Amino acid sequence: MALRNGDGGKTRRCVGQGLNIGHLFQGHALNAVDAKGRVSVPASFRALIDKRADAHGLGKDNTLMIGEHAGGACLTALDAVASDEYDQQLREGVAEIAAADRLSALEALRADAFGSVEAVKFDSAGRMVLSPMLRAVGEIEDLAFFLGAGSTIQIWNPVKALAAFPEGSRNRKVLAFLLAERGIAA
Repeated sequence: MALRNGDGGKTRRCVGQGLNIGHLFQGHALNAVDAKGRVSVPASFRALIDKRADAHGLGKDNTLMIGEHAGGACLTALDAVASDEYDQQLREGVAEIAAADRLSALEALRADAFGSVEAVKFDSAGRMVLSPMLRAVGEIEDLAFFLGAGSTIQIWNPVKALAAFPEGSRNRKVLAFLLAERGIAA
């Protein structure tokens, strides 16, 4: 959806660190996960990872930092841009702390935020391997529901997602449809 700027022309409104709406992860996919944890990153998300990196002057990096979502219900994946934005938020969060305590507070926040994530590479076809630890934390089994969440990507066990999404929510309807396509009742 195009938004109008001040001169009446159609444009996309800028958000965050100079990213426009076209640079936010949007959409969904339900992908198979094999016994070794291999799963494909949705093509639209892969293309956006490249687009976001280009917009920030970063080189192509087929790596996602994946860990447990802060809410604990799913996995969250950050590309290089989101990792940098998140680190900036952590730095801003300690800006008001006395200088003598600022560094240790920032280190503690960074350790909590980044210490439990894994760097997961994906190839040009989008194939990546979720480690046994990531699959256990996210309770990922034979299917993974990828959900665009703005600057990050959520990776859900579809059963957990159905339980977490409110009855009648758009994401629940989308997931139910995708499961039905595979002959799975929601």
